[in-house]
Amino acid sequence: MTVGPAIVLLNLGAALFALIAACLWYRSATVQVPHKDEPDSSGLYPAAIIVGENTDFIGTAFAQSTWSKRAAFAAAIAAALQSLALLVQSAWA
Repeated sequence: MTVGPAIVLLNLGAALFALIAACLWYRSATVQVPHKDEPDSSGLYPAAIIVGENTDFIGTAFAQSTWSKRAAFAAAIAAALQSLALLVQSAWA
């Protein structure tokens, strides 16, 4: 039984998910959430830390965390596919 095509597919999947992880981490590092100066339901303006050109510091930190979580998930899939390819290769080689 030949496992060459399976190993190639697993490695391609690992490479694809690694590339996706890189793109998501880049997005995580560059995302900025603009500050919205709108009152809440009680009519009060919420406290905010504004940096740079009207960037909401806390909102940006939350957005960065979300994008980073997605990138870590993609990297985990890439690592799992690569380890599976190595396992298949060593078991049937």
